[in-house]
Amino acid sequence: MPKEIWNRAEGLYSFRKLEYGDFFVKQGKVPTEFAFVFSGQLREYYLTDQGDEYIKSFCFPGEFTGSYFDLLSEHPSTCNIRALSDCLLGVANFADFTSLYEDHPAWERLGRKTAEFLFIKKAKREYELLALSAEQRYESLKKAYPKIEESIPQYHIASYLGITPVSLSRIRSKLSKAGS
Repeated sequence: MPKEIWNRAEGLYSFRKLEYGDFFVKQGKVPTEFAFVFSGQLREYYLTDQGDEYIKSFCFPGEFTGSYFDLLSEHPSTCNIRALSDCLLGVANFADFTSLYEDHPAWERLGRKTAEFLFIKKAKREYELLALSAEQRYESLKKAYPKIEESIPQYHIASYLGITPVSLSRIRSKLSKAGS
């Protein structure tokens, strides 16, 4: 994006620090913001009426986060987005950002690229849940994020994979033995 175009949107983004456990988005509240993750990790998850959590995604530095579906629909959020560690985010109001689409094609291009990234992430996740075994999902996650186990608790990884922590332990043990 040309620097002069970027500079015209001064004030669009602000920095926000989240501490471990802080929410960026709360389920049931209408979201208005999205963010770029500079540091830290977040989890995007659904919480059922029975209190069960289902992690749909992790967000790492260099990625965007925000309940895109809910931002587009302007409905209460279907998910929570919560810090797994202290985080530094670049936060923008979604309506303010999309209003820039008319200002210059570079903004619309940035919006399209962001939507494409989120679509690819979602489609990959859907494919893995429907077509791969738990072991294959674990291997895919480790390939995408080789150091994930250093920063994300095992029970969150198990939830993301759609398995119990005990099943994850068995998979890790099996792969460890196979690698020896």
